[in-house]
Amino acid sequence: MKAQDIRKKPTEDLLKQLEEMKEHIRALRFKVANREIKNHQQLRQTKKDLARILTILEERKKT
Repeated sequence: MKAQDIRKKPTEDLLKQLEEMKEHIRALRFKVANREIKNHQQLRQTKKDLARILTILEERKKT
């Protein structure tokens, strides 16, 4: 997900998506630990998307 796309979304949607991503990361961590998933990059990419959302939410708080 690109930062430009995230900035277009309203804050309420971002907060909802943030919670969903946290749950998704938790599930991915368990799958990686149990060796159920072969693509470890999916976890890394999801963490980066989560960080982008958090960064944009912090930017919005400052303004």
